[in-house]
Amino acid sequence: MKRVIVFLMLALGLIVSVAPVAADDAITVTTSQFTCNFNKNMLFQVETQSRAEISKVELVMQFDGLPSPFRADAKFDVGNKIQATYDWNLQQKYLPTGVAGQFWWEIEDRAGNKKTSDKKTFRVEDSRFKWQTLAEPRFALYWYGGGADFGKAIFARAIQAMDALQKDTGVVVERQLQIFLYDKRADFLGAMEPNVNDWVGGRAYSDYGITLIHVGATDLAYGLVATPHELTHLIIHRKLGDIGTVGFPRWVDEGLAMYYEFVPPALEPEYETLLKRAIQNDTLLPLRTLSGNFATDARQASLSYAQSFSVVDFIYRRYGKEKIAQLLAEFRQSGASDDIFRKVLGVDTEGLEAAWRQDIGAKPRVIPTRSGAPTPFPTFGLSTDATSTPAPRVASAATPVPAPTTAPRASSNPISQLCGGAFSLIAVGIFAPILYRRARRI
Repeated sequence: MKRVIVFLMLALGLIVSVAPVAADDAITVTTSQFTCNFNKNMLFQVETQSRAEISKVELVMQFDGLPSPFRADAKFDVGNKIQATYDWNLQQKYLPTGVAGQFWWEIEDRAGNKKTSDKKTFRVEDSRFKWQTLAEPRFALYWYGGGADFGKAIFARAIQAMDALQKDTGVVVERQLQIFLYDKRADFLGAMEPNVNDWVGGRAYSDYGITLIHVGATDLAYGLVATPHELTHLIIHRKLGDIGTVGFPRWVDEGLAMYYEFVPPALEPEYETLLKRAIQNDTLLPLRTLSGNFATDARQASLSYAQSFSVVDFIYRRYGKEKIAQLLAEFRQSGASDDIFRKVLGVDTEGLEAAWRQDIGAKPRVIPTRSGAPTPFPTFGLSTDATSTPAPRVASAATPVPAPTTAPRASSNPISQLCGGAFSLIAVGIFAPILYRRARRI
């Protein structure tokens, strides 16, 4: 019996000794590294070896906040011991500072062995400046142009706005948002994608939860307004998702962003004056018009923002804070805005406008009688494509959502998403300082 047992043990040992080595043991990774040359390229490198020739090396990148990973074949010379690289050209596939995530390698040799390397982190960094930082789990502020008090004041205002927004609407910030403040205009433009229009003053990338704004160290007043405004946009658009933002009325989006610029909410004197004058002169803009793009005319654009604040403030006062939360939940599921307003508020756009006008002491708006096919209310034609005329504030565009095998990309639209989009420098006259104070989003 002992002889049989010994024979079986020897046979088993022989089988084990000639069995194929597990895939992860056959291929070894010596080094894996990442280097970022800001706004030029990201270089990913790996050194690996195997007993058989290595036939495939694939880089896998998982961006923070995006559901699907990016995959790309690395370049290398075939052999048993190789160095493979993947060069991400940031001039062609732009990513803003602050984008981060994890990367790893999937390696295969001609014997069929496979190896998945350990995950490592990467981050796009604008290393031209020595950034000062204030952060908490929901939000991080980066700046370099002002002193500590400059950043503390803006950070405190932003946190105050976030707290109020969350309390009022129940929106939860689940992943840290980032805002980068650039002191000099040339510095800001140098952080943008190639060929960006020189009138752009800010840009938001809501899928990444990142906004870049030109805020000079001597313009604290502007930073105190622009930062909570843009932060509100990031939070609301993160809540709505890609589907919800499609039909989200512009006046609701901008009205909420303006509402949380100050706690308690307040309309700046310049806008208050414009609104009162429009009420007196019966020149208020139709609310349905404000559901689309705002006017490119400086005065009309300013009035659009003032009205947006006023209507959102009216909804809070007349219908209650829970109704704003319900509106956001309904828009997240998509649907026609009038249907959503009827379901939540009991009125359509015209009904809401009529109640608001009565509340602020404005004359009722006469709606022309329609015959035959309905005639849509006119909307201002500010397009968000690359050839559009810049708006007097900030414009917005599509956000980067990479497919599993495609690189995440910034929108080709140069007026992409600060205030959901980009501030314009073309506003003239007395309205130029007003308009430059905020970003705008579609």
